[in-house]
Amino acid sequence: MYRRLFVLALSAWPLLAGAQDQEGAPPATRQEILERQREGKAENLIPYEVSGAESRLRGWEKAKFPQNWLVKGWKGFRPVFGGMPSGSGTVIGGGYIHGLEAQYYQFQANGRWSTKGYTTADAEVVFPPPQIGRRVEFKVRAEYRDLTALSFFGIGNDSNLDNDSSYLLNDQSVTGYFWLNPRGLLSMGVSGGFLTSDVDSGTDEPSIENVFDPIDVPGSDFLRTDYLVTSGWVEFDIRDKWADPPVGIVARVTGERYEDTKLDDFDFTRVVADIKGYIPLGPRSRILALRLRTSHSIDDEDDQVPFYLMETLGGAQTIRGYDEFRFRDERNLYVSAEYRWEVYPFVDFSLFFDAGKVFEDLDDFNFGKMHTGYGVGLRIHTPGGMAFRMDVANSAEGIKFHISGGPTF
Repeated sequence: MYRRLFVLALSAWPLLAGAQDQEGAPPATRQEILERQREGKAENLIPYEVSGAESRLRGWEKAKFPQNWLVKGWKGFRPVFGGMPSGSGTVIGGGYIHGLEAQYYQFQANGRWSTKGYTTADAEVVFPPPQIGRRVEFKVRAEYRDLTALSFFGIGNDSNLDNDSSYLLNDQSVTGYFWLNPRGLLSMGVSGGFLTSDVDSGTDEPSIENVFDPIDVPGSDFLRTDYLVTSGWVEFDIRDKWADPPVGIVARVTGERYEDTKLDDFDFTRVVADIKGYIPLGPRSRILALRLRTSHSIDDEDDQVPFYLMETLGGAQTIRGYDEFRFRDERNLYVSAEYRWEVYPFVDFSLFFDAGKVFEDLDDFNFGKMHTGYGVGLRIHTPGGMAFRMDVANSAEGIKFHISGGPTF
């Protein structure tokens, strides 16, 4: 037994001796041991290397992609997506823009084509350009549209889904705009121009004339109509525009006048009120967006509002649980609520509820007999605004899936 203890003592001696240095110094303190450990780690540090995926992402951020690609393009030439009426199919095109950094004017021109066979072209010039923070804006815009198969279900809040038909709308317009204090608390503007409209048989069967009597659908007799169009608006904007996203309230009232200079059958006036509110729910990444919009078209005595100039409800921009252009009449009422939250930089999710109705008589201006829809959405955007949007919505007529560009509101 004593022999074993002697062997253990001999084996433990090097450990005890290691607690002292060669000159018999006392054992190292805890602080000294930690300091030696830190020095050892410092000697073995390996510089951080950026991964290939992170390097590419940093390159995209430095290049401000896709903002530069979609806004500035290459020497002004850029791709164009969206910009057609809802239900156009996939839209592709190209455009040119000049004057993003100019001090005097900005010019742009675009051409688009959709998988449904629609074609559009537009050009506009703005004095001065928006980026210089101007107090006034003057714009001239020209537009051509050839929309070969727009949907028509009939007029009225009780229109039948079984009456789905199509019509062709070809129109051209030239309009001048003057806007005073466009970024201010209170702004106002006026516009005036010319519009030419041609309606014909739609390329999708059945065409409108095979389902409806022209007597019941004003403007469906396939006659060209020329209009003098004037309008004015007042806007009250108390949003925090520098926030991302902006929060606050914006309200706008617009009056429009259409004078039929060719047939003298379709003279009317339209009044539109649009109120939007953006309420932060805790962090700015969570927003409750609310909207109320109503439009009223009042025809002159012995005149009518043509069906193709009646505002519609349904589709990607309004009641998303219904088909595009599902309901139309001389008047309408629409409300919407969206809960939006940012799940990743420039990527948002939303939950939404829509409700609306169309009607002819002012006595029906109430919240009765509203068509409703609800669903979820995904938004992908750039710092300058919305670029891509997908919504899935449900209603009494089933589930609808919408892909579009730009925000709902």
